[in-house]
Amino acid sequence: MRLPRLCIGVVVAAAAACGLATTASAAAPVNPPRAQLTRFSCEQALDPDNRSIGLRAIMRPLTGTRRLAIRFDLLERVGAGPATAVRGGDLGVWVTPSNPTLGQVPGDVWRLDKSVIDLAAPATYQFRVAFRWIGASGRALGTAVRYSRRCRQPELRPDLAVTSFTVSPVTGQPNEDLYMAVIANRGLTGAGPFEVLFVPGDNAAPTTDDIAFLGAGRSRTLSFTGPVCDPTDPPTVTADAAHQVDDYNRANNTATAVCPASGG
Repeated sequence: MRLPRLCIGVVVAAAAACGLATTASAAAPVNPPRAQLTRFSCEQALDPDNRSIGLRAIMRPLTGTRRLAIRFDLLERVGAGPATAVRGGDLGVWVTPSNPTLGQVPGDVWRLDKSVIDLAAPATYQFRVAFRWIGASGRALGTAVRYSRRCRQPELRPDLAVTSFTVSPVTGQPNEDLYMAVIANRGLTGAGPFEVLFVPGDNAAPTTDDIAFLGAGRSRTLSFTGPVCDPTDPPTVTADAAHQVDDYNRANNTATAVCPASGG
């Protein structure tokens, strides 16, 4: 399974006494949260490279804090199955500020941006973010866990499939059969143009038919004439044999004819 790619950015604001903090607005809360998640984003896209989930984690020190730490876990759920943790990069790893003294002053704020791109689909994703405050001698002063909103990633690419491939005799032509192929698009977006390849077997030359466009949820029936179906070398039909379409599931693109029993 292709692992998603990770991006991470750090924005640090130190205490006003250090000359690095921005001026607090009059509407700022008297006791701001010590651990919070903001700026949640969920980008759905046809191209997997443009699918992403992101957020910002904000952490403020507890009394006696000597060091801050945050861990991001990305949970993935496919269908009705259980949620599993995505592996890769620094997911599941405790990270600390580049400034090791950040958090030692009561007014310090650590803002950490996290995003994961190139998400697989269809699936639903959710961040689980753990916060840890570390005191003197490495002792944990406190921990907290926050969950982001869910990010549903539908598979938006086309899914071409051969859903039916039947054989019937041709009246008056004892050496020929008629082959009917139903080509469907099970995906959420249209596809085209693309070729459908018919390989009749019995050393006969392959032929192709063109479909200019096939909308989402639609199907087309194509007919081909070829030699009488030979069970030792049965004909096949393949949708988009030339890979003209970004088809996310090619396992259902080819079908093999089932030859009628002799004399049937």
